[in-house]
Amino acid sequence: MRQFDPIVKHLMDRFGVEFARLLFNEPGLEVLQRLDTQQSTIKVHQNDMTFKIRRANGEVLLHHIEVQTGDSTDIPMPLRVLGYASALVLRYKLPVYSMVIYLSPDSGLTDPGTYGYEDTGLGLRLNYKVIRLADLDGGPFLDLPAVGLLPFTPLMRAPAEMSTDAWVSACVAKTEAAPVDSETRATLLYALSLLGSLAHDPELFQRLISEEIMQESPFYEIVLQRGIEQGMAQGIEQGMAQGIEHGETRAKQAALLKLLQHKFRSVPETMITQIQALQDPDQLDAIFEKSLTAETLEDIDILFG
Repeated sequence: MRQFDPIVKHLMDRFGVEFARLLFNEPGLEVLQRLDTQQSTIKVHQNDMTFKIRRANGEVLLHHIEVQTGDSTDIPMPLRVLGYASALVLRYKLPVYSMVIYLSPDSGLTDPGTYGYEDTGLGLRLNYKVIRLADLDGGPFLDLPAVGLLPFTPLMRAPAEMSTDAWVSACVAKTEAAPVDSETRATLLYALSLLGSLAHDPELFQRLISEEIMQESPFYEIVLQRGIEQGMAQGIEQGMAQGIEHGETRAKQAALLKLLQHKFRSVPETMITQIQALQDPDQLDAIFEKSLTAETLEDIDILFG
């Protein structure tokens, strides 16, 4: 799900409480901290998110979220969740509650939401919450004040009386009317278009959402990268490969600079020069992801050392 990672991580980071309520449907939740699981002793996926949260009773917990577009084929999901949860419990000495969100309509159908075994009173049991968006009734989500979940609503089940086009139109309209600033609204609409295309014709979103509005989002530059990838998949001549690679690098540089300018308003010329000199796409991706949660430019500057 690499192409969805940056936008999904951004939404979960920005609207962590709203995702926490998918697991703990109770008032008084508070996100205390998003934890850096990249230093964990296990290999985590880019789209994993772990939060330290406080519930209404004051207890501090860890909240582990994983978002999947498809089924886990290399390691069964129950074993993956067990590995993540065990490592987090060992590291933080706190209870861990896990949740797996499946985006695609045909994914997660066989995920049992549990792992365990028992023999003569001995054994192990781990339960986690499985959320298949295709199984959720989408109507109530349009009535919630949870704007961070709006990009996921086209993947939910439409009300019985609504056609697919009408449902997607309602999701777009609700997002356009969200009480947020223009940049956040643009990002929500871009995410809605990107994620919604997992279940619906992408042209539907192109008709409903103005490109000019989405251009206000720092994530919009990813559209250019997607176009490059699609062009390559359609068989661009081999002799143009070098130019395509250069174009992809330039697009990632532009996306990173636009994100920094939107987030910090002013970017020093020295940092701009450093970014423009970077040619490694993976390094640019890593800095982009770090920039999503960085609090100061100094947090990013150390990556160039």
